[in-house]
Amino acid sequence: MARVPSRLTVNYSTQSLRDLGEIWDWNADEYGVQRADNYVSFLRRETLKLANSTNPGREVDSADHFRYHVITRRSRGYGHVVVFVIEAENLFVLRYFHTSQDWETKFDQR
Repeated sequence: MARVPSRLTVNYSTQSLRDLGEIWDWNADEYGVQRADNYVSFLRRETLKLANSTNPGREVDSADHFRYHVITRRSRGYGHVVVFVIEAENLFVLRYFHTSQDWETKFDQR
């Protein structure tokens, strides 16, 4: 694998922004607006941390040019998976999935 630049620029696909909106909606319905705001901010912060990592995420088994990282607040429990690609000096976020989903089969790799 090629060397990853020390600082990547994070870009979000339209679908990943839609995913964040759906995550916000679900959290707002279940727990309230404040918690929804906090959780989506947490997901974005954790995603931005990947931009500073020397080896961000793991390769997706079915397509090694895609990478993923599991984001959780606690070591046990649910969270979200962020799927992304690294191109030049950019980390391009493709999707967010809940960890309970079979996200690899739901992930459109085209």
